[in-house]
Amino acid sequence: MAKQVEWDKVRALFNLDREYIHIGTSQYFVSHPKHIRDAIEKYRKQLDENPTNFTENNEENFPLQVRKKLVQYMGIDDPNLIALTDSATMGLGIIYTGLNINEEHDILTPEHNHYSHQEAIRQVANRTGASFREVPIYHQMKDVTEESLVQALLNEIRDNTVVIGLTWVQSDTGLKFPVRKFMNKLKKINKQREKANQIIVVLDGTHGFGIETETFPELDCDFFITSCHKWLYGPRGTGFVAAKKEAWGSVTPVIPSYTILSMVSLNEKHPRAMDGTQMTPGGFHSMEHRWALKDAFEFALDIGKEAIYERVHQLNRQAKEGLASMSHVTLHTPIADELSAGITAFEVKGMKSKNVIKKLHDKKIIGTVAPYQNAFARLTPGIYNTPEEIDQVLEAIDSLK
Repeated sequence: MAKQVEWDKVRALFNLDREYIHIGTSQYFVSHPKHIRDAIEKYRKQLDENPTNFTENNEENFPLQVRKKLVQYMGIDDPNLIALTDSATMGLGIIYTGLNINEEHDILTPEHNHYSHQEAIRQVANRTGASFREVPIYHQMKDVTEESLVQALLNEIRDNTVVIGLTWVQSDTGLKFPVRKFMNKLKKINKQREKANQIIVVLDGTHGFGIETETFPELDCDFFITSCHKWLYGPRGTGFVAAKKEAWGSVTPVIPSYTILSMVSLNEKHPRAMDGTQMTPGGFHSMEHRWALKDAFEFALDIGKEAIYERVHQLNRQAKEGLASMSHVTLHTPIADELSAGITAFEVKGMKSKNVIKKLHDKKIIGTVAPYQNAFARLTPGIYNTPEEIDQVLEAIDSLK
C-alpha cells in the first residue's frame, strides 16, 4: 500500500510560474524541484572555485554514487551494468549503433516509436544491411488488450529476427505496452534458438520510467533506455542505459569511455567483459547535473514509487474520463491503468491539435502536441498537478465546441 504523501508540499518544491497550469511539462522537459536545484548549485559552486581538483577528486566516486542509487531504484544487482548518458536519444544511439549485427539479421519494431528510436534503428540498418520492419500491433485503440498487443508482435517474428525495439509508453497515444507479458512469451522462442540467434529486446522506457513501479528484473528486457529529466524530475541532460550482463556482450562502444577501469582494460592482455561503465560515453558533460542525479533517485524513493504511480494514474484517469464524456472530443489513450501511464492524448472535433493547444495556452494552460503524423493534443498530469487543475483544464476543453 502506498504511503500518504502531502502533495501540496511536493508541489511547493517546484518554481513553476503559477500563472499557468503546467500540464504538458512532465513528458517534455521538467522544472527542477528544490532539492535538485540545491544539489546542482552545490556542485557548480565547487566546480567554479576549483574545477580541476574537484573533478579529479570526484570523477570516479560521484558517478558510482549515482549508479548505486539507480541500482536501488531499478532493482539491479550490479552498478557496473549501468551506462550514464545525457538523454534517451544518446542511449538509443549508442546501443543500436553498437549492436553486433549484419545483413543477415532482421530488426523488428512496432509502429509509434519516437523519432529518435526509429532513426537510431534506420541508421544502423543502413550501415549494416540488416532489414528493418515497422509493423502495426493494433488497428482500433478501443479493441486493444494486453494479450492482443503481445500476440500481434509475436506473429511478426521471423527466423532471422535478432533485435526487437519496444517502447514502454507511446508518446503520441499514451498506450502502455505489456513488456513483462511479452518477455514471458519471448523466452519460449529464445529457448528454441541457439544462443547466437536469440532475440535481444531494446526498450525505450522514457514515459514509463518515473511513473510505473516495475524494476529492471521484472521488465526482463535486455536493454532499458531512458532520460531522467522527464517523469523522474531529475537534472536536465541526464539519462542512462541498464542492461543484463550478457546483453552488454552484444554491443561494441562507439564513443570512447573516460571510465578509469575501461581505460585500463584497453592495455590488458585479456580485457574484462563489456559492461555499462565501458559503454558510458566519455568527454566532459554537465558534471553538476549528472552528479545531482543521485538526489533525484533519493527524492523519488522518499516519496515512494507506489505513491507516485497512484498519484499520476489518478490524475490521468480523471483527465481521460472527463475527456471521454465530451461529445466533441476523441480520446486516443486507453483509460485502463494496465494500458496507459502519464500521457493522455486526444483530439477536438473540427480543430487541428496545434490550435487546440494554442487556445488552451490562451487560457493559461500549457499542453503539447505529439510530433507525429497523427498529431494529437496531449495532457501529461504529473506529481505537481492537482485534481482542481484537471477540472479547470477539462472545463477549458469542454468550452472548445
